[in-house]
Amino acid sequence: MKTASALLAGAAALALVPATAGATNLSLQLNWNAGGDHAPLYYALAQGWYAEAGVTLEIRQGSGSGMAAQAAALGQADVAIIDTPTALQFIGQGSPITGIFVAYNDSPYGIYWKKSSGIAGPADLAGRRLGAPAFDAARQMWLPIAGALGLDPDSVEWVNIQPTAKVAALQSGTIDATTHFYSVHFVYEDVFGDDLAYVLLRDQGLNPYGLAYFANNDAMEAKAETIEAMVQVTQRAFAFCLETPEPCAEALSRAVSMRPADAQRELEYAGRVMPGLDNDLPVGAWDSARMRQAYEMVDASFDITTFDPETAFTNRFIDEGISYPDR
Repeated sequence: MKTASALLAGAAALALVPATAGATNLSLQLNWNAGGDHAPLYYALAQGWYAEAGVTLEIRQGSGSGMAAQAAALGQADVAIIDTPTALQFIGQGSPITGIFVAYNDSPYGIYWKKSSGIAGPADLAGRRLGAPAFDAARQMWLPIAGALGLDPDSVEWVNIQPTAKVAALQSGTIDATTHFYSVHFVYEDVFGDDLAYVLLRDQGLNPYGLAYFANNDAMEAKAETIEAMVQVTQRAFAFCLETPEPCAEALSRAVSMRPADAQRELEYAGRVMPGLDNDLPVGAWDSARMRQAYEMVDASFDITTFDPETAFTNRFIDEGISYPDR
């Protein structure tokens, strides 16, 4: 079923702005194939904003936050979009990466099931089969997620499925529930209608930062001016696209051969969690207290070397004059 790029296997391999005199190359590894939450990038590319700022930006399609974190840690990409708890886990294992821009201020993790399965709420997930790839971000963070839902982490059976098979597996009954980012919530609404049930983990008291941009530390110093320019153009694009989504969805659709309606709906749903509840910081800026909470969750869940979470991010590249639109 071809309804959204997040559920498709194929996408364009990369996008590259034309090189301009004096511009510096910068590679950006996506967390996954391009989708609605990447629309600001493609809009800014189409408008020539990066090129005007002296940045020749190469966008590479991704295959999960873990792979994106590895690419940034090894210097295979200057910047990567990574789920923040995953990035903190990598940092705690020695990876030289630093957060430079927050894309999802609220957690986009959701758990989806059918009402007809007899699951009335999260507590009824005990004894059930949850389907997701082994590298799925929510599956990796299952220990704190289960805690927030009041479940024994070992009370569910995880079933390995392909990322593009989640909806079909839930539809067929192969699995009882699955995890997905809220940006594709509309796909589940379209398929399951009134039979759909879900929980957004943000509303269950588990709200770490979601996807964010992390830079390789060496690249961050060697290309500091270029990264600053990229971050501030991206801030500008996020502010514009959250207020005026239509042209941004169109730019994404043209760039990656995505259906315009899917692009717009993905951006619409992502836009409900990207700014964050009660967040009055500039676009993309980090909050120390929230990063410490995310770190403590990761530290309790994984075998990592203790580090100061203040060293895991920086707001040095952020233009404090760029705000989220009124919501």
